[in-house]
Amino acid sequence: MKFNINKLAAMIAFASCLTACSSDDSSPVAEGTSGEVELYFDNGVAGDALLLGSSYTNGNGESLAINRLNYIVSNMVLIKADGSEYVYPKEESYFVISAEGNLKSAMLENIPAGDYTKIRLGLGVDKQRYLQGETAQQSFWDLAAGYEMTWTWSTGYKFINFEGTFTSAQYPQEKIFQVHQGSNTSTDNYREITLSLPTTARVRQGELASIHFKVDANAILDGINKIKLGENMNQAGTASSIMGGENLIKIAENTLQMFAVDHVHNGAGSPH
Repeated sequence: MKFNINKLAAMIAFASCLTACSSDDSSPVAEGTSGEVELYFDNGVAGDALLLGSSYTNGNGESLAINRLNYIVSNMVLIKADGSEYVYPKEESYFVISAEGNLKSAMLENIPAGDYTKIRLGLGVDKQRYLQGETAQQSFWDLAAGYEMTWTWSTGYKFINFEGTFTSAQYPQEKIFQVHQGSNTSTDNYREITLSLPTTARVRQGELASIHFKVDANAILDGINKIKLGENMNQAGTASSIMGGENLIKIAENTLQMFAVDHVHNGAGSPH
């Protein structure tokens, strides 16, 4: 019988992987210890990867070339199967995610060791945090401003900054679009989203649990509510801007469908 060393090596590697994964799965929780959780955001458009500058046609019959997708995620809560929650410290719980700036992850530190089955996160900055005042959040305000995620202090944060150009049957010549989602004096557009994890996030000392989100930018305009850029043109007919009003409330509802958890990786590394 001919000996195939390559097959033997493959079998050994497979067996080692099974042993490691099995050991990982049953690793006990050491009380009083903590680990890290990475939230990784993979931006896409209707199932395709988001490539800035590339064109995508949505269900509204408009072709968008996206050149900016920035958003704020916040107020993370990790939830166990029994319903008990770990609320991440509020002062540390605000992150800018930027396709333009290649900011794709939020790192949560000192998470109590345990097995978590759900996550809740906010999209934007909640009213309670905003009302703490500028001094209490100066460093995050400065970070957000650097990614075009603020107006003036009196008008607050942009929760989503979604920009580019578009064409349609009505507007065959390229037009600029800007969607800036935020709260205002009349409407609170901050939203929280709770998602089940497809596999348990096992937080252990010295290890990293990585939760991989798929983010669908198409949902902003082409979600439960269908919002046409061509119906939101300025008086000059040169650009479409959505920064307030009823459509912004509809967009806030759409963004509840913008995030999904694709997979969870437990261990020392965080491949995506």
